[in-house]
Amino acid sequence: MVGMSPEHSVALDGPAEPFVPSFDEVLSAARDGDGQAFEQIFVALSGKVSAFARVRGASDPDGLVNDVFLQVFLSLGDFDGSEVRFRAWVFRIARNKLIDESRRNQRRPVEVAADDDEMAGTPSRSDPVDSEAVDRITTDSLISRLAILTSEQRDVVVLRVVADLTIDDVAAIIGKRPGAVKALQRRALRALAREFSAEAVPL
Repeated sequence: MVGMSPEHSVALDGPAEPFVPSFDEVLSAARDGDGQAFEQIFVALSGKVSAFARVRGASDPDGLVNDVFLQVFLSLGDFDGSEVRFRAWVFRIARNKLIDESRRNQRRPVEVAADDDEMAGTPSRSDPVDSEAVDRITTDSLISRLAILTSEQRDVVVLRVVADLTIDDVAAIIGKRPGAVKALQRRALRALAREFSAEAVPL
């Protein structure tokens, strides 16, 4: 989480800069009702949760973000773990709320099935095609491009790229095995790469 790592710098001609609170310190303060500490958590993660909500087609992304962090605030006493686990916990709450909203509205996102022959393999940043696709989807203006993916593929891509979660964390959130998450990510990045390549071809 940005701004939650301990840092200490010493100026040669002046007093030392104060320590930046660690994640554990911020979390502890938020549990004790410190509004400023909870605001730090909100600022660090709300933008990523909002992007996730928009990709999933939330009818009111800002409202959903508020609902997510209200539940986070009310449930802080139930959480126990590291900063990475906390981020995964927040996104699990967000995904559950999105699923609930989808069920209430009885909507199904438009899904385009990926080719079965692209199931194999683990995505790697060393693969130039996968790397290009990842780099391009990190820009906010291209979030809408994820509509070509299935809902599970969109979840995997956003949780991996935007939320910066591990394969294991994503697997726990969406209820699948790590190998299945890897396959979903591979298929999603290949589909995005094909989309970008098609757009680049002049008419």
